[in-house]
Amino acid sequence: MTSYYVFWAVALFTMITWTRRRATCLYGISYNDAGDVLLWMIFGVFVGAMLGGYLDHWTRYASSPAEILNFWESGVSSGPGFIGGGLAGIYKLRRIGRSVNSFAEAAAIPCAFMLFIGRWGCFLNGCCIGLPTSSRLGVAFPFAPSVKVFPSQPIEAFAALAIGLLLVFTERKLRRDAERASQGAFLMPIFLVLYGTYRFFFDFMRAGDRIFGLRLGQHTGALACVIGVVWFACSLKRVTARHRMGAGSSK
Repeated sequence: MTSYYVFWAVALFTMITWTRRRATCLYGISYNDAGDVLLWMIFGVFVGAMLGGYLDHWTRYASSPAEILNFWESGVSSGPGFIGGGLAGIYKLRRIGRSVNSFAEAAAIPCAFMLFIGRWGCFLNGCCIGLPTSSRLGVAFPFAPSVKVFPSQPIEAFAALAIGLLLVFTERKLRRDAERASQGAFLMPIFLVLYGTYRFFFDFMRAGDRIFGLRLGQHTGALACVIGVVWFACSLKRVTARHRMGAGSSK
């Protein structure tokens, strides 16, 4: 259990400090404002992740409702954590009059690497396990040494790493900065689409409770994918319209 908290603490600290630096140096958000938004986001992440932990194990709490009070045993869920953190961050950004698009661009890459680091904590802790398998990829954990399961945690970690590297390349290719980001976000929508896609398909190989035949991560993954597609389309439409206006005024 110690390794789980260590890895996720390092992952969260990396995301916070890196996002704050990127927001300040690249995307025109003041140091104090970035810190305030991140505080709200952290609160939202914990609330969302805890609620997601209950839903991820809903059969346990349905059979023993009193265990809901043992919040330290509920576990956490990254999908609802992203939703909670995102909603809290958007609320605070609106309150202080800062660009949601700009802050989202600053947070996209750190979020991907946060997942890469954190999933290794899940692997060492033996949580978020895959379904039993007889393939050579199977891993046996100490709590059930006779049963090999699909190693979902390392595969999700490397998927998050690939997303992070792709976002780094995209940011450099598109030359993202404060002015371009204020017109529309692209990094965060891409992250949401790719994260949502891999969660939806990978969670078929993960053990755990289902809701309408799907794991909670698949529901939140599908939602993230839809939000990402709509967000990307709106940003592209807005940027294209501005370019057309600029081209028309130069004639």
